[in-house]
Amino acid sequence: MRDENTVMWNDDTGGSPVRGSAADDMSNPLDWTPLRLRLERWGERVVPWWRHLVRWRHILLPLLLFVVALGLYLPRLDYPEKYLFDEILFAYTAGEYVEGNPDAYLWDHPCSVTQPDAGCAEVNPDAEQEAGRIGKYQWAHPPLGKYFIALGILLFGNDSFGWRIPSAIAGAIGIVLAYRLGLVLTKRPVVGILTAGLLLLDGLYFVYSRMGLVDIYVAVIMMGAMLAFTNYLQAPSDHIQWPLFTTGLLLGMGIATKWSAAYAAGFIGLFALWRLLRLFRASRREDATPETTRGFRAHLIWIPLALGAVPASVYILAYTPFVLSGGYSVGKLIELQRTIIDLQTTIETSYRTASHWWEWPLVLQPVWFGSRNYANGEVANTYAFGNPFLYWAFLPAVAWLGYRWFRARNPALIVLAIGFFGQWLPWILVGREAFIYHFLPAVPFGCLAVAMAVVHMFQGNTGWRRTLAIEFVVLVALAFAFFYPIHSFFPISEEALAQRMWLPDWGR
Repeated sequence: MRDENTVMWNDDTGGSPVRGSAADDMSNPLDWTPLRLRLERWGERVVPWWRHLVRWRHILLPLLLFVVALGLYLPRLDYPEKYLFDEILFAYTAGEYVEGNPDAYLWDHPCSVTQPDAGCAEVNPDAEQEAGRIGKYQWAHPPLGKYFIALGILLFGNDSFGWRIPSAIAGAIGIVLAYRLGLVLTKRPVVGILTAGLLLLDGLYFVYSRMGLVDIYVAVIMMGAMLAFTNYLQAPSDHIQWPLFTTGLLLGMGIATKWSAAYAAGFIGLFALWRLLRLFRASRREDATPETTRGFRAHLIWIPLALGAVPASVYILAYTPFVLSGGYSVGKLIELQRTIIDLQTTIETSYRTASHWWEWPLVLQPVWFGSRNYANGEVANTYAFGNPFLYWAFLPAVAWLGYRWFRARNPALIVLAIGFFGQWLPWILVGREAFIYHFLPAVPFGCLAVAMAVVHMFQGNTGWRRTLAIEFVVLVALAFAFFYPIHSFFPISEEALAQRMWLPDWGR
């Protein structure tokens, strides 16, 4: 029997020891060779694993962001167990869709959103909700966003969790898309991560990711559309079919959720036509390349198809349940569109939380969703407004980044301009008052500009600039944590609520 303390040699290595005796190991307590060999063998096993992890980072990192976002949006998602703000229109209508009620599409029904409460309560007593509020049919926006809410109700039940869970999932998807926007437009992963992180810390995006409303779907769909548009810009002029088709598909989905998505769609269409004109002129020159000629033909065919027929088809398909549910004719569908136009162009708002377009990046007027008073003197509220420190940095950061990209002739400037200004400034032309949530689709592009500015300040600098970049991100995070209770309907004292009313109109 072999003694366990004998020295064993590997003859193939010419006498290098594999295992020494216990006496040899103890003879020199400063000999770290055994430990070093173990670490080397462990390192050889870890390095291949790490290389696989790095190779899969483009999948694992978005997945991690999605999980983190859901972890932020899901706690107390079902609280309060009642309709807040316009949930009593959108979520209530989605529930009626699930019940198969064809009246939920009608504008001339007593329970239409434009009709008085008394008439609705008389014909439909079940419409009366908590505190005497009346659930009404929201037909004044296209139905796709309400279908998303209806899917949650169908899967989880017609309660607060059921009508809010689709928004939480959509919001988490939007965080992943924000990362992709930052990565694709700047080619810098750190910018993508910081863009997603800043959007996670935005109170407006947080609130709408936890409500049974349709605005989060518009913001997320338009992020996807702008990513597809970026792919179109980066593709060779004669290989634009699928990027342009995907862009049109998502634009159609956005418009079928809310008409405000048409603002960005119009600018994208104008740019595509401008590119078509340039290709036409280039193809007429004597030195025109075959690629230029093919690119002109591809644009000539695919612009009307992808940016015309595809969005129109998506929009019409969104109304298929309307036509089928009550046997309504196409003429009835056209009449509905005319009624929506009349309402959107003549509506006069009297909400105290309404605001103008120029107030949104200044965070002058939030939207108040509702409150509840408790016996112990605490109060719970939900206010929808942007992270002040983040929003106040939007315009300087967008101007700085736009100037940089303009000087570099970077086509990413087009995406930034359409994504931020193209989804915000058209509201100048809207005569009626609007709300800060109309700014939501532009917010991810503001986060992108701020992320780029912060990374620029941090990298390649020392001293106060790097410190300022770190302090700014910390300040944004602290502001989100500070305002979290009044974004999430969390009970706090009256004194704590007053401390969070920074501007005079916030408490209106």
